[in-house]
Amino acid sequence: MDDIFPAEALIGAERRLAAAVVAVDTHALDRLLHPQFVSIRPDGRSLDRSEEIDELVAGRLVVDRLVPEETLATVNGRAGITRRTLTAEGTDHGRPFHARVLCTRTWVQVPDGWLALLSRVGPAPTETSLGPKCGVRLTVGG
Repeated sequence: MDDIFPAEALIGAERRLAAAVVAVDTHALDRLLHPQFVSIRPDGRSLDRSEEIDELVAGRLVVDRLVPEETLATVNGRAGITRRTLTAEGTDHGRPFHARVLCTRTWVQVPDGWLALLSRVGPAPTETSLGPKCGVRLTVGG
């Protein structure tokens, strides 16, 4: 494990996961998604780890671009939460999307780094800040 501030390592994992989704990098997804991972989509659908990866590999979900605005990471022991406001572009089951979203993930720390346990993507709040002034916050390109 890197000897860096835990929230910085968590933000690094968040960035790697976002890049893996865009690139459909199944090896990185395997390394970053917990075996019990659950994804909750904007339409309320819940997908498990294999379903999430299958959606990407089959091209049912294509994420062409993710442009982060702000990222907040909070770590408590071996648990972490990331909240990221971003603009997402792509297609979902053939339907184009371009939306400002809030992606909230729950992470667990393991000896090799961080694994995403839960991901929830939904509409971003209208206010510009992610909320409480706790954790590590990165803005513009977070």
